Amino acid sequence: MTFATNLLATARSSIQAYGQSISFARVVEGAFVASTGAVGAGTTSSFTAYGAPMQYSTKEVDGVTILTTDLLIWVEVNTAGSVPAVGDVATISTVAYRILDVQKLVAQGTTVVYKLQARI
Repeated sequence: MTFATNLLATARSSIQAYGQSISFARVVEGAFVASTGAVGAGTTSSFTAYGAPMQYSTKEVDGVTILTTDLLIWVEVNTAGSVPAVGDVATISTVAYRILDVQKLVAQGTTVVYKLQARI
């Protein structure tokens, strides 16, 4: 087993043991219809992944980029291959948060975990 494979397995098992199931929804707007001047119906796709939501530390909160109500969420790389994106809505314990930032932590070319910033 490579270092990245071990790290991925450790991250996944830790997040599943200490995190919770989070539902993600992504809305894709419909295409513009020139003949009518309207936008067609959009579609919504969704997926579920385990994540560990936590508050930012007081040192990280600056009142502009990071607010006291923002969440830092560590999300597993799930087996379905679904990747969180900026603009997705993450529902955690019935509360909807908009994803503002997505960072990948990569080891030896393999994404190990996602670090998200979410805001109500």
